[in-house]
Amino acid sequence: MSTKTTFKRVALVTVAALSFGLLTSVTPASAVASTALNAVVGPNGATSLTVVGGTDSTTGALIRLDVTSDSATTTDIGLQEGETITASVIGVPTSVTAKTLAANGGAVSDTATAPGSGKSDFTMVEVKGQTQGTVGSSTTTTSGYTDWTKIATRDAYLTNAETYTLHSAISHPYDGQLGGYGAAGTVSNSYFTNMDGRAETTATNNTVSYYVSVHPRIGATVMDQGAYTFQFQLTDASGVVRGTKTVKIDFVSAASKSDATLAIATSGTFLAGAALTTTDSTSATWVKVTLRNRDGGLVRTNTGASPVQTGSDALAVKMQESTTAVPVYTDTNTAGTTRLNLSDTGTYGADFGRATLGVGTLSRGDGVYGVQAGALPYIKSSSTTGSVQLYRIEAGYGNATIQTAAITIYAASGAGSASAGNTDVLVTAAGMKASDQLLISGTAATAKTSNTWTLPTSTKSATLKFWIQTSADTATPAADITVTPTWSGTFGTASVSPATSTTYCLHH
Repeated sequence: MSTKTTFKRVALVTVAALSFGLLTSVTPASAVASTALNAVVGPNGATSLTVVGGTDSTTGALIRLDVTSDSATTTDIGLQEGETITASVIGVPTSVTAKTLAANGGAVSDTATAPGSGKSDFTMVEVKGQTQGTVGSSTTTTSGYTDWTKIATRDAYLTNAETYTLHSAISHPYDGQLGGYGAAGTVSNSYFTNMDGRAETTATNNTVSYYVSVHPRIGATVMDQGAYTFQFQLTDASGVVRGTKTVKIDFVSAASKSDATLAIATSGTFLAGAALTTTDSTSATWVKVTLRNRDGGLVRTNTGASPVQTGSDALAVKMQESTTAVPVYTDTNTAGTTRLNLSDTGTYGADFGRATLGVGTLSRGDGVYGVQAGALPYIKSSSTTGSVQLYRIEAGYGNATIQTAAITIYAASGAGSASAGNTDVLVTAAGMKASDQLLISGTAATAKTSNTWTLPTSTKSATLKFWIQTSADTATPAADITVTPTWSGTFGTASVSPATSTTYCLHH
């Protein structure tokens, strides 16, 4: 073996040993890493927002940033050492004025620099002050709901803006970045657990929420210009991008420029004099109105609140009637508008949903409004036989297309006193078995409040007859009853009519 060959082998062994030593000497700064980022502008996960009202100096918007780590240990959640979320404007509107990324996009840091030279039309303030949910066992976990009014504007800075203890590792709360460690080795930004419907337990608690507020920079014109795209990028200590998310926000001076959309949904049987509730259970009678922006996102005011029923940019919801054969609708009282109460406050019994805020389906500021009335109106039909009083609910907001929903309000009861359990029923139809066409007699002992009949697929129509009885099982005059047919079963390729269930009010 030559000396040269021996030398090469020795050198190779030496390099291998050195490499092994280098690998074993590396110690990561932290074993925990943030693995995901999310950015939203509302409790329902919306990423698009239209802010209505105010001026360039009095408007702003709040954004929630969710950070998920790969650990559920209480001390390891949130941003870790060296991790940073950097905000910037990466999209500017161009249809109104000739805005460009160079002049109007870029950084959202500091509050004094004019737009341009890498500074965008916006500045960002890191904020705190939310009331968070609780993390516990599965039976004690609850959610907190964001107060979207905690925003900063040029004219009114927040009292709950982040205030840090000065330290060389961190900057001020309007540097355009979240992250960095304080003198005591803790993250300088405040975070909140279990926000807006999240309900993590002690075993799964690895996501927290941070908040930032954006508002127009001095010298910038953003009102009625169009939507801006804000980007949030999470990087770790090695510069690895862990997540990138964007939200779109536009700021308009009035609801008439919002390009919002409306929808009305109804459910249940509407009875005269009965309350209109907001609980979304299957047995409840309710009306809900949904307000969305141009992209299906949210609409909020420049104070961060949901639009309400007062002021120049009100969300108007009212009930109307038609007193003619042709449905020409007018307000249901002679004094003016019959305004229905509506709410997006997350308050049980006023906002749309079940249970209490943070539990169930109630959600503050999600753009889904509960519509409420203490007692529904009822105007009797004219003396013309078979005439019907028509009603509808109307909703309007700004330049959104006005939406209406027709409803029928039935008399709660007639002069008589009817008992559903004692009322007799007879169903007849071609092709039905004789045993299915027998009279079903209701009695106090065996109340018949619901019945099921089987019809052959060849049947196109059926007749129902009711003998309205009192609880004493005697006929009662002048009593109104409400009948709600439901359809079920396997129909295959058969034609079934009606395709939907319709509620009827019958007078005896």
